[in-house]
Amino acid sequence: MKAKQFIAFCLFLLCAFAARAQDKGVHGRVTGANGAPLSGVTVISRKSNKAVVTDANGNYSISAAPGEVLVFSYVGYASRQASGKSGEALDITLQASDTELTTVVVTALGIKRAERSLTYSTQTISGSDLVKAKDVNPMNNLTGKIAGLQINRSSSGIGGSVNIVLRGLKSNRNNQPLYVIDGLPVVNTAGSGSTGPFGGNTDRGDILSSINPDDIQSINVLKGASASALYGSQGANGAIMITTKKGAAGTTRVDFSSTANIDQAFYLPKLQYRYGQSASAKGDAEDSWGKPGSYNDHVKDFFNLGTTFINSIAISGGTDKSRNYFSYANTANKGVMPTNTFKQHTLSFRNSAKLFNDKLSFDGSLMYAFQDVHNRPASGLYFNPLSGLYMFPRGLDFDNFKNNYEYLSPTRNLLLQNWFNINADADLGGTHHSQNPYWILNKIPTDQTRHSLIGAVSLKYDLNDWLSISTRGTLNRVWNKFERKVAAGTQGVLSGQTTGGTPVDNGRYIREEIASTNKYGDLLLIGNRDLNDDLAFNFTVGTAIADLNSYGWNLDARQLKAANGFSLANLSRKDPVNALTEVYQRNQTQSLFASANLGFKKYLFLDLTGRNDWSSTLASTPNEKSGFFYYSAGIATVLSDILQLRNNYSKLRLSYAQVGNGVGVFVSQIPEATMASGNIVANSAGVYNDIPLKPEISNSWELGYEGRFINNRLTVDLALYKTNTKNQFFTFQGPLGLLNTTVYLNAGNVENKGVELSLNYNVIKQTDFSWSTGVNYTANRNRVLELHPRLTNAYPIANFNVLRVGGSFGDFWGKTFLRDANGKIVVDNNGTPLASADGYIGSSNPKALVGWNNSFNLGKLSLDFTVDGRFGGQVISITQGYLNSFGVSKISADQRETGVTVDAVDQDGKAVTNVPAQKYYQGVGNRDGIIEGEVYDATNIRLRQLSLAYHIPVKSNFIKNASVSLVGRNLFFFKNNAPFDPELSSTTATGTDGGQGLDSFGPPTTRSYGLNLNLSF
Repeated sequence: MKAKQFIAFCLFLLCAFAARAQDKGVHGRVTGANGAPLSGVTVISRKSNKAVVTDANGNYSISAAPGEVLVFSYVGYASRQASGKSGEALDITLQASDTELTTVVVTALGIKRAERSLTYSTQTISGSDLVKAKDVNPMNNLTGKIAGLQINRSSSGIGGSVNIVLRGLKSNRNNQPLYVIDGLPVVNTAGSGSTGPFGGNTDRGDILSSINPDDIQSINVLKGASASALYGSQGANGAIMITTKKGAAGTTRVDFSSTANIDQAFYLPKLQYRYGQSASAKGDAEDSWGKPGSYNDHVKDFFNLGTTFINSIAISGGTDKSRNYFSYANTANKGVMPTNTFKQHTLSFRNSAKLFNDKLSFDGSLMYAFQDVHNRPASGLYFNPLSGLYMFPRGLDFDNFKNNYEYLSPTRNLLLQNWFNINADADLGGTHHSQNPYWILNKIPTDQTRHSLIGAVSLKYDLNDWLSISTRGTLNRVWNKFERKVAAGTQGVLSGQTTGGTPVDNGRYIREEIASTNKYGDLLLIGNRDLNDDLAFNFTVGTAIADLNSYGWNLDARQLKAANGFSLANLSRKDPVNALTEVYQRNQTQSLFASANLGFKKYLFLDLTGRNDWSSTLASTPNEKSGFFYYSAGIATVLSDILQLRNNYSKLRLSYAQVGNGVGVFVSQIPEATMASGNIVANSAGVYNDIPLKPEISNSWELGYEGRFINNRLTVDLALYKTNTKNQFFTFQGPLGLLNTTVYLNAGNVENKGVELSLNYNVIKQTDFSWSTGVNYTANRNRVLELHPRLTNAYPIANFNVLRVGGSFGDFWGKTFLRDANGKIVVDNNGTPLASADGYIGSSNPKALVGWNNSFNLGKLSLDFTVDGRFGGQVISITQGYLNSFGVSKISADQRETGVTVDAVDQDGKAVTNVPAQKYYQGVGNRDGIIEGEVYDATNIRLRQLSLAYHIPVKSNFIKNASVSLVGRNLFFFKNNAPFDPELSSTTATGTDGGQGLDSFGPPTTRSYGLNLNLSF
């Protein structure tokens, strides 16, 4: 759509909304006693019976005559009546009441349930909390606010993907929760990035970063299998329920939000500039163990002061019969890494209508997003400017290589790379450790584009006052394109090849295009009826079908006909393409399910669910016809009602769930031979010893308590849980004698058990001042109880990550120090530590996660901040190992004269307490060193979020509400024991734990601070 057409379209929508609202009405803002806005308050005119609902900021607007009485009602608050003058603001404050105990929440399949009737744990965040200090990916705003939830952010910068885990790692296939938008599941893009020290593979982003945060009404997190059992195998790891905004009946409303942030790289590696380059014959030594001196800090000026602008406009309105919501948002980011940019545009439209005397309800929505990313940062030694930046030999002129990163080669008449140890005409080939950072940024660029579309429609017909039937469907379509252009002159390991018919390096061309489509539809029969004065019964019976397919191709061509001609037409005809792979996946699941909830006197509730799935991944197995059945059962009792305790609320709940899952795509049948780069590749994979594959099964228990005391000012939610995941799908290299060299089998038993605690307290609750505070605490313990004997005691799942019996899902396994019988490190005669075999060196799993949230309100001012921490667990820093080994880290300089204090012995058993710094660090550091010496404690505490807002008093018929905020995210660490931000991950891949807790020249973490403006018209 061209710009002029888009503007005309927006004006048309605005006029269409405005045409309905020529009459002036009453508008205002509804808040609680603590000053916080109340979203979802119903405002009804007693005269005309018109009704509207407040938005995420508590704002409303309704057509009403002067003096007309309005009724404000909200679950958990006492109703209030008031009248206002037409065209003037009428602000209302509601007081909490005992009816808070009947709060309604959104559960599986988008079904609304009374909170007291739930037999499992959920936790809800309002949309207004998500936008106080806005992040491009709204999932990052959940950190520290949900007990049981752990988020690892991609280190790829703004708009990067996230890895979310609820209640611990369970499966070697997928640990990601299901994402649900308005009751309908969407498939989040599989995480991406680099798992190992070499890296080079960039993050592709995810569908979550395409969602406009201002469109979100609330997020409800269903934490365990019991909560999400109705979603079947899709919800085996819990579910994140995203409810988006609807239009409100009444006067047309326009909401505008603008955020301007400055992004700053901080917590960089601690480097030294006191010792120069090591001596070498050609002067091309890579390390800096040379003579002392005073050298320039070339790193401090490398990173930009990034900027992020997020603008959003929403138009809503309608009548009691039809309501509309339209929004547009754009994000423009200039990253802290030079040349990195991120652009995103998001459009959404939603219509809700009632027909046939309000018996038929229609709800339809469409969201489109486009992303354009240039030079998204990547981790690892390859294609990464940071390795060359950090390890640049001290004493050389960095500015010369910055300004002259390329030179005109007289032998090739091409601009080739210029670096201290890379120059084709000087016969300097360099090493894979580093290249000129500015050559990488300008001559090896990456470009990514993504189009994503989410369309959904729902029809619900009320058969009578207690029974309804509904049908729903959604289509989620994503188009991804990625290009990397590697110019001739790039270091040989990464550049084009010089073999065959191509005598010289002409560059390398990498391209990937993949499209995926997720379709989902269901048919539901829903009943909700009081059987008598004591018994209430509600049920859901339904069927669903989910179909996911993806198709694409990826190319890696290292032989180009003409130098730097990056197109398919320029591939060398005389040499085969290095890699040309066609990608196709298809998975369909058909389901039947039912759930029932029986309530007795509103204080005793029984929940039952059952579901049977037929998965295409289990074709040609004994489960092909029968599918796999699983179920859940739960009971909840409101003790305070039974014991007739006044002025408090106590509820006890217990639930059990069994959830199944399919196996990998296209593995249950013997696949045919495939083609790759024009060659036929015979199939060498199959099941182990002809043992049929079967579904993965998770069994989960949960015991919980909820309490509210001191007139509901103190709330407590405690959960104890245990989950065992069995029959996991494994792949391994079969022993000699087997027909298949790659073997598939089911095996394993991984146990997660833990405790979650949410504690919230309204410390001060006055009209002019309030303070509320809350703590979320999580402690999860993960253990591998069983593995198949063929998988041995240490089954590798990614770089440095293994599964082992008695260990945990997240264990690190790597080269260890050689130790004597007393556990002392053994060094050689020069003081260099000696290495032993690979062994256990730590775990990425934290012992505890804690989040502390605070909200203060004083008149028109409000202050919100979040502090969160991860305690325990370990991380590996390949970066620090390299910096130490190359003599460019601060610690390597500090210990150059004093030596490194060790508790060691030499090879003769004599005690050694001090060894030379160079010998020690070169023995430990880099990717081939003793990885045990590169492990650090991951404990860290940070100021996650800060927002200081002022609600501007306005006296205008045009502007209804206005506020301005000073905001900040990830501002500083109170404590961090690691040499990098342990939260950042080089990959967010869902099938493994690889990359979690591993740093290999990852981009530094950033702090953001800026200004946020909100206006309502």
